[in-house]
Amino acid sequence: MHKGIDWARQYDIPVYRENGAGAYIEFRAYDPERGKMRRKTIKLNRVKGIKIRRDYARGVIRRLLEQLKNGWSPWIAKDTANLLTLEEALQRYEAHTEKMLASGYFRKETYNGYKSYVKIMRKYIKDVRPLYYCYQFDRRFCVDFLDYIFIDRGNGAQTRNNYLNFLRVFSGFLVDKGYLQAKPTDGISPIRKSLYKKERECIPLDVVGKIADYCKEKQPNFMFACYLLYYCFIRPVEMTRLKVRHFNLRDCTLTLPGELSKNKETNTVTIPKKVLEYGVQIGVFTAPMDDFVFSYKLKPGPEEIDPKHFRDYWSKVRKALKLKSTWKFYSLKDTGITEMLTKNMATIEVRDQARHSSLAITEIYAGHNTEANKDIIAFDGAL
Repeated sequence: MHKGIDWARQYDIPVYRENGAGAYIEFRAYDPERGKMRRKTIKLNRVKGIKIRRDYARGVIRRLLEQLKNGWSPWIAKDTANLLTLEEALQRYEAHTEKMLASGYFRKETYNGYKSYVKIMRKYIKDVRPLYYCYQFDRRFCVDFLDYIFIDRGNGAQTRNNYLNFLRVFSGFLVDKGYLQAKPTDGISPIRKSLYKKERECIPLDVVGKIADYCKEKQPNFMFACYLLYYCFIRPVEMTRLKVRHFNLRDCTLTLPGELSKNKETNTVTIPKKVLEYGVQIGVFTAPMDDFVFSYKLKPGPEEIDPKHFRDYWSKVRKALKLKSTWKFYSLKDTGITEMLTKNMATIEVRDQARHSSLAITEIYAGHNTEANKDIIAFDGAL
């Protein structure tokens, strides 16, 4: 006879016992599959030392009571040996990523990305899909969370794939620490790139000219960032690390040390004269040599900023000029490369200037230059 949900929530208060059988916690809880109360024990012999074991037992009992009040059943959970909450696991994961950042194994943007993913997952758990213990972090949760990102939040396929990668990394962490037996993300596939349209497009050159006119008048320091992205192909995250001393005004070059660049290699790129002259005009190179080129308000200063500042400024430009959503700030890099190639600049030189990720292929055809390229110095494009 069905006795309702309240019956399923029946349990006895857990108690700690020590006898000839060892040390253990004992309680009874309702088994929904068998339809009756059953005795459950959690052995604690592995915890050495009487005082330590008793303190540990008190902590486990507190957790047991809390989860039993929430309707949890030990007959459903896959593992009750540790009873670790997901929030505790997330906190330990965050401590792990902070250590990886401090030790130099994670780049700042990688750390920031994982931090953002954890924040959104916590919001999902709080607002949409309550989840308390690690064992509840299963394949169903991962699939539903990805649907929430892709469908409910309206993010693109690439963003959904990025979240899947995060879930895989986090799942691996849980398995490595012994919190889960297997990765719940196994078998969940990313959306193939061939199935979705690229979310970033090149910007027509006449629109690039309008962007330049607007930024020079309204956001002169952001204009310098646009120049560096368009002509020198400096990534936004690299821009946040640039310092005045990295520029060589005499040779028209910019040297990115390996610790600042995405590929971890030191590279020298050419800066067109018009870009350097603009930087001089707005006072970039009068700042102290160790100042970041882009600090708060995108002016030179001692504080390193988050790359998000560039996206925020771009949003203002896009809104003011009513630009298409597929014209991203990073589209300036794509557009700059395309314009150089269409104006018959040597492909190898453009590849070298762009520092493309397939550096090994580039080096097969030509080694990196450490001197300024004359064609790029004189290059005057649409921006």
